Amino acid sequence: MKTVFNNAAQIKSVLRDLHNQKESRKAQIVAISGIEGGGKRALTEKIAAALKLEGVSVAIVHTDDWEAAESVRFNVMSSPEEYYLNAYRFDEMVEQLILPLKLFGSIKTSVTLDDVMNPRTVEYDFNNIDIILIEGVYLLQEAYLDLYDYTCWVESDYDAAFARLAGQTNIEQSQEALVNLFELLIKPAGQYHIYTDDPQGHAKSIYIEQETDENEDKKAQQSA
Repeated sequence: MKTVFNNAAQIKSVLRDLHNQKESRKAQIVAISGIEGGGKRALTEKIAAALKLEGVSVAIVHTDDWEAAESVRFNVMSSPEEYYLNAYRFDEMVEQLILPLKLFGSIKTSVTLDDVMNPRTVEYDFNNIDIILIEGVYLLQEAYLDLYDYTCWVESDYDAAFARLAGQTNIEQSQEALVNLFELLIKPAGQYHIYTDDPQGHAKSIYIEQETDENEDKKAQQSA
């Protein structure tokens, strides 16, 4: 039966036990995945903070920092399937960062994204890492499942996901452009991933955010 969590502390406890029981000194790899805008980043940061309080050394890797070139992600001929396959440089991320970090526990490197919408260089300087938390979409593809020591799928609906994306300051498109991008590419690509890979089925646990009074108030305001 699938384990269902509704707070970060529960996942932290599972990962702490996983760390305590491991037989190898190699860092463990945990994938936290879900749809775009589903709340993965916030959950991952809460889990990492809780683990650090218990003395577990954690590295967070965001797949957004390994996005593909803008010309590849948003090619005028792009279909949702092509976006799903090509939107992120997963193979480079695994080869250049994840596997060396797992093997040695430490790494100092960087990735330069000069061909994307927001050009930047991301620096990594990790030392004596116990657990690598990777958060992002499309992580639970069959090709990568054997890489992970633990997997969690963050359940979210597309309305909530769109609201989160629309509220992010790093999205520079107009509201109309964002709606088109979400409805014509991001949402169908996510649906294709769910249909093709069954990430919920392959995940060892499912995270469903617990309703808070604040969330209920927002829903009430939206429906008013």
